[in-house]
Amino acid sequence: MTPEDLPDEVFSGKAHRLTMGLRPLDMATWLDPDPLDPQLARKRALLESDRAQVFAALPGTEEQCREVATAVADWVGRDLPGEDHPLVEAAAMVRDDICIMAQREGRWLLVAAVVCFPSRWRLADKLGQDVMTIHDPVPRYRQTLEAPTTKAMDVAAFKPRWRVNWTLLDDPELFAPVGPRDAAHTVGPDSYLRVERQCLVPVGGSVVFTIRTTVVRVGDLGDGRAKAVLTAAAATPDDLARYRGWGR
Repeated sequence: MTPEDLPDEVFSGKAHRLTMGLRPLDMATWLDPDPLDPQLARKRALLESDRAQVFAALPGTEEQCREVATAVADWVGRDLPGEDHPLVEAAAMVRDDICIMAQREGRWLLVAAVVCFPSRWRLADKLGQDVMTIHDPVPRYRQTLEAPTTKAMDVAAFKPRWRVNWTLLDDPELFAPVGPRDAAHTVGPDSYLRVERQCLVPVGGSVVFTIRTTVVRVGDLGDGRAKAVLTAAAATPDDLARYRGWGR
C-alpha cells in the first residue's frame, strides 16, 4: 500500500481522539489477499517461526475457528488445505490479522486469533479477556468508550462495520509485541505512521475482528498529509500521548 492508498479518515484531524468512528463495511473490501504483497510473505514466515506468539485459541473453539476460516477462504475464493489449524490456514491467505470475538455471559471475549502484526501488545496476554479489559491500558478508555464499544460489538454481530486507528512510532517494524513506554520519542517527519484498518464482521455466532496494518514514514506522506498527522498528534491529550510514547 502506498501513502496515497491510506484512508482519508487518517488525515481528518479526528482519528487521534478516543472515538469508535464505525461505519458500514462494503464486504467487497473486507480482506486483502494480494499474493505479491511482501507483508503477506512476512506473515507466513512468522506463522512458521513464531507460531506460539502469533496464534492462540481457547479450548472448545474448534468449531468457531473452522466457521471463521471457511468464511475467509470462501471470500478469497480458495479452499482450506486441511493440513493445519483452519484459522492458521485462513490467516495465511490474507494480509489482515484475524481475531474471533465470542459472547459469553453478556461479555465479548477474545477466544482465538492470529495476530502477526501487534502494536505493543501480546496475544497471550489478551486471550480470554473481554473487549474492555483488553483496552484497559488505554487512558480513559473504559470511562469514555465502554458503552459505545459494547454497542458496536452488538451491532457488528448482525451488520459488518469498519474503522481506522493510527499511531506514530519510532520504528517501522510490523511485528511489535513490545515497545518503549518510558522512552518517548519526539514525533516528526522521521516518525512512522502506523495505520490499522479494523473490520467487525459477523460469522455465525461470532464477530470476526480483522486488522490490516500499514506503516509509512511520515516524511513520505507529502506535506499536506504529514502536517495533518503531526497537527493531530500535537492536539492529543497528554495522558494519551504518554501512553503512545510521544514526546512533545
